[in-house]
Amino acid sequence: MGSTVLAAEGQSQAQSQTQAKTGQEQVINGVENAKKSGPLTPLPNPLTLNLLLDSYANQSPEIALQMAKINMAKATLESNQVTNSWQANIAGRLEQRDFAEETQPHNLLALHVGKVLYDFEQSDNQLQADSLSIEQQKTWLQSVENKQRLNVVKAYLNVLLADFQYRIDNEAMAVEYVGYDKVKDRHAIGQFSDVDLLAAEQEYQAALVKRMQAEQMQLKTRIELANTLGLPNERPDELRFPKLESFETRSIKEISLETLQNQVLANNIQLKTLEQAQQAQTFALQKAKNTSSPSLRADAWVGQLSSYPQIREGNWKASLSVDVPLYDGGAKSSATNKVQAQLSQIKAQYGQLQQTLRSEVADIYFQLTLLDAEKKQHQIFGDYADLYLDYSRALYENESSTDLGDAMVRLSEANYDMVAWQFKQALLWLQLDYLQGKTIRLDKPSPATEK
Repeated sequence: MGSTVLAAEGQSQAQSQTQAKTGQEQVINGVENAKKSGPLTPLPNPLTLNLLLDSYANQSPEIALQMAKINMAKATLESNQVTNSWQANIAGRLEQRDFAEETQPHNLLALHVGKVLYDFEQSDNQLQADSLSIEQQKTWLQSVENKQRLNVVKAYLNVLLADFQYRIDNEAMAVEYVGYDKVKDRHAIGQFSDVDLLAAEQEYQAALVKRMQAEQMQLKTRIELANTLGLPNERPDELRFPKLESFETRSIKEISLETLQNQVLANNIQLKTLEQAQQAQTFALQKAKNTSSPSLRADAWVGQLSSYPQIREGNWKASLSVDVPLYDGGAKSSATNKVQAQLSQIKAQYGQLQQTLRSEVADIYFQLTLLDAEKKQHQIFGDYADLYLDYSRALYENESSTDLGDAMVRLSEANYDMVAWQFKQALLWLQLDYLQGKTIRLDKPSPATEK
């Protein structure tokens, strides 16, 4: 009885799919099985991709980590500024000492103010390096935030594809069950052998397992979307089909691969952060070269400098002092070599990233050039599936054939192929936007590649 109800449900969904031939324009409206594993979600229902990009795409541990790195860079700058800033402190001392063969008090209570006046630009170079480090981390934050937006888009579209795949596998399972049920009836009256019955049951069980896998994929993709949003306990329910028309106005034919690669190399955020890192290391290298340079310092004390102010140190003093290192034990050489090694590493990373970006852009470029051919292929298959359904329906009505269910499955597969093609087109352009440092959005085509 349970299997009969399941088959009837599958046939009903197949009929609904047949009536909606433009299924790729429809929304996959929720899945009850996906809701069973989680609490009621505070996410809006129905959910739209634009809403997620506007309000939920800034929640990720990676973004929080990058914010912490920015704060750490700021703290480093402040810490390094302290050394050469004005400093004030109160110096106090209670002391007895032997002087002129008698024990005398040697107390002190004074206000001290001091500052390094000049250190051959060591502090200036450190300030420039620290400031560029902060800017580098802020620039990298843009890349992290944009990557998060791209991940949200991918996770959202994966849910929709999983829902479409479930419909296809559910229809296929229903078709196999109907066939299996007929074989059972004919086996009961001796028209089919035990081998025929087991073969039909095996095909039905295989279709049922595939349907169950699709059902689990619905839940899995929803879990992945929720986790990407930073809401791991939520289970998104109804997802609206996103508006992807803006990507149809883009054309790869009007731009060469070399031009596109140059645009990415000129605007890629990750490359910009490495450029800033190189600039910061240049200032750090100059500071390292001045490690053993002299420094000039000013100090002043006011207060009780001596227990005998009338005959010794008085109540105040001021001084200018110079510190000229004669031998640093290799400190300058060590500091310079370390910074030069770090600079060489950054330059190597820069060249390596350029190579990687050229390869990624080339891969995206060639995939985009094949989109038109792939679309034509899917359209032809859709036309075939449509005609095949009409043909099968006519045969079914004339009781000449019973493959109407298979025709419905083919039509659903054709719809799935067109939806997957749309998503692929959008993701390729968005990936290209990401590599060019552009904000990931659905309604703003790239001016450089717009028709």
